[in-house]
Amino acid sequence: MRLTPVAVGGGLHFSQVSAGGWHACGVTTSAFFTLGPIFAQRRGLDTAGVAIFMASGTLGGFLLTYPLGLLSDRLDRRLAIIGAAITATVTLLVLVAVVPKHAPPWIVYLCVALFGGTIVPTYSVVMAHVNDAVGEGEFVAASGGLLIVQGAGAVVGPLVAGFAMSFLQRGLSSTIITAQILIAAFGVYRLRQREAPPALHKRPFVVEPVVPVATTLESAESRGG
Repeated sequence: MRLTPVAVGGGLHFSQVSAGGWHACGVTTSAFFTLGPIFAQRRGLDTAGVAIFMASGTLGGFLLTYPLGLLSDRLDRRLAIIGAAITATVTLLVLVAVVPKHAPPWIVYLCVALFGGTIVPTYSVVMAHVNDAVGEGEFVAASGGLLIVQGAGAVVGPLVAGFAMSFLQRGLSSTIITAQILIAAFGVYRLRQREAPPALHKRPFVVEPVVPVATTLESAESRGG
């Protein structure tokens, strides 16, 4: 499969150098959802508290996907991705450095919900940005390349974060913060190097297609396509 050069990860060019930025996105989500329960346990949460902690991250991602997508429709999508990465970094810093362990659990759940709300929708916004940038017939190759890069990050993330947690008190948060800073830094760099796709090429962000893919394929087959 040929990987077409496209704008990725807040404007990151799909090359050997900048693909590392999108790789960091896979690192973030996999590290958090794999090792987040251990992080919560170390903060003193019981079994029910750990479950609510992880559910809060997922719920935050569900609730903020559409607002972040709408924001990316109105701005350069790279700005939305950079803003999400910065928000995730600040939220996690507040959780590990400001919120004490004896704080009410709802404060912890609120922080992790905001954190999840910024890291979970990032992939969808990046895919929308790719859709704006590539030409006709190139999106499948580009999205396939993104899945490979993100998948590699998803494999590496828990390994790196687990190793860090074995030696550092804040190993998980340090790994995730580093990954988010890389995403923001790559995005800022590409903002300075490349203009946003023309407004005419920008398609509205959608969480999922209005018509299921299977229905579309069935209609095409019925027409003999």
